[in-house]
Amino acid sequence: MVTDDYKSMSITNDSRDFAEAFVKEAGKELDLNSVLNLNTDFVDAGENYLLVNIKEYGSDNPNNVLLLTDTNALLFSLDPPPLKEVEEFNKVLAKPFGKSTVLVLVTLYNVLSKHKDRLESLMSRMTQIERDFQHAEYRDLSLEFERLGDRLEEFHDLLIRLQERKYKQIETQYVSFDYRVLIAESLSLQSRCRRRSNFLKDLRQDHEMRATEDLNHRIVKLNEDVKRLTAITVILMLPNLIAGHFGMNFAYMPELRIWWAYPAVVVFQVLFMGIGIVIFRRMKWL
Repeated sequence: MVTDDYKSMSITNDSRDFAEAFVKEAGKELDLNSVLNLNTDFVDAGENYLLVNIKEYGSDNPNNVLLLTDTNALLFSLDPPPLKEVEEFNKVLAKPFGKSTVLVLVTLYNVLSKHKDRLESLMSRMTQIERDFQHAEYRDLSLEFERLGDRLEEFHDLLIRLQERKYKQIETQYVSFDYRVLIAESLSLQSRCRRRSNFLKDLRQDHEMRATEDLNHRIVKLNEDVKRLTAITVILMLPNLIAGHFGMNFAYMPELRIWWAYPAVVVFQVLFMGIGIVIFRRMKWL
């Protein structure tokens, strides 16, 4: 257990301690595991308490569970914010629900900072995709951006609910400037996430276009090669046809006894090949 107290505000990483504190403050049992397993932000408002779980995305320890009462504020987290930041709000702490208001604020800032770090990490992976596009990495990164975007939207919705003072334990008017900054940074982070997600889709489209162009180029080159092979085959087929004629073993072939027959055959072979070459060059097959 790690506990750091500051004027009735405390942080613990022991789930049993937190559950016992909830029983003491709220007067009923808490199934903390169910709250931790929820894949969304959670708010439960009772008559004398407020239970809030603010989720981080992409963290091994995503839960930040706050128990807020009229007099106490308790946070369960394995990666909490430093409570020294609370000292900046000395005047707020003395006000009704000041402790719970300040603890929620510093927790929200801590979670937002983690979301920023996560976005920066995804952007670094995107840089690698720009250099070497891989479909498997693209699908994984695209899903990461989508999930982070959903988490940022939930986070922003929670900020709006808190700003609207739906819960008495959080008096955002005490820290109105800080909340406005927090909301502005949340919106900015959502916008950056959307832009990067759209840019990632553009990268995929560019890659697919380049792949299509490369395939078309290969098809064109293959067609050109087929044309050349066809032209060469036809050109060589004509003299081979003549040679095949004289290669037949018939008993009576009078042209074999004509003295000019062989030179004539050679001339005709060369002539036919020349004519074929001229024709196929005009057709741009050679």
